[in-house]
Amino acid sequence: MKKRKVLIGALSAGVVLSPIASQYTPIVDSASAATQVQVTPKQFFPSYVISELRYSLTHVQVEVCDFVVGSPIGLMPPFGKGQSHSIWTNAQGKVTFNYPLYAVAENDPKLWTGGLEITIGKKLYAPIMNQLVTTDSTIVTGYGIPDAKITLKKGTQTLGEVLVNQWGQYALTIPKQTSGTILSLVQSKNNETSIETKTTVLAPATWTTPIVYKTATHAVVLGNGSPGEKIEFGDYTTYAREEATVNANGNYEIRIDVAQTSNAMGLMHARAEHYYFGEGLETPQVTGSVTPSAMKVGSSYVRGTFTGAVTKGLLVINGNPETLRGEFTGTEFRYYVDPSKFKAGDRLEFIGLNSANKVITQGKTVTVTP
Repeated sequence: MKKRKVLIGALSAGVVLSPIASQYTPIVDSASAATQVQVTPKQFFPSYVISELRYSLTHVQVEVCDFVVGSPIGLMPPFGKGQSHSIWTNAQGKVTFNYPLYAVAENDPKLWTGGLEITIGKKLYAPIMNQLVTTDSTIVTGYGIPDAKITLKKGTQTLGEVLVNQWGQYALTIPKQTSGTILSLVQSKNNETSIETKTTVLAPATWTTPIVYKTATHAVVLGNGSPGEKIEFGDYTTYAREEATVNANGNYEIRIDVAQTSNAMGLMHARAEHYYFGEGLETPQVTGSVTPSAMKVGSSYVRGTFTGAVTKGLLVINGNPETLRGEFTGTEFRYYVDPSKFKAGDRLEFIGLNSANKVITQGKTVTVTP
């Protein structure tokens, strides 16, 4: 599965301090030997550390470190609706904000910094999982408060615990889980516990996301994420926007009038409890074609003809993608589909991809007849 780039603490010009030479510390106070986790001392994901919040009667103190000397760090209410503060980091790559509580009260009791969302009234924010958890996963990595204890649970069962290192990173070994299992993650420090971060264990993705294709009428984006996650599509040229929610299978589909899209598009993922991240979209270069034939209800194959360097196909049923597969020989193809998955009246679209798993055709409708 492709690891998506999380836009947290993006490095800017300046001296970069090294946050990756430290050793993780397994917890020893409240964990049994079975839950003590030995983890690698080096983790190469972006570092952005927030210490526990401190409060006075009038202000909240937020200390942030991005390990870059002389870079700007901002603090603001969600979507910039209120006072926005920005400070340049010091020789340790740190800044300290004293944000007025009355400005928080005028908006939702939350603040954003570097992609993290913190809840005012709490000292600890919900810990971050920076990858989806699948049935193949044996480790969970992410971010938290330095020296806080990360606890991962399945219901009331504790699967593992580990301390966040001084750079705000953690890595927690877990046993493989079954699809659909709901996991919850909290961090605790100084007798306070954060709100939960929840995720659903998914089947491993069989294709790299997001996939973008165009039909005669729509631009379509298929992707995956954590169930319930909000996805917002934006076109940087036409300013067209559309939203979707990741479904229980970890998939989402966004459809937008093709006339409203350009070659400059992007996505924003948002999890209200703690963070957001973005990713760019590549408009497919159409160098081939697929022409699927009509198929009857109960049929097991999509058949048709193709041109160009198509080596595999993808069938999308009502916005839910099947897997990349198919037999492409000469100018003809066939693609297996479980006949129980579709019926007359369903929306079926088929696209062709090359050996590098790049979309190289327009999406074509597969007509289903009784």
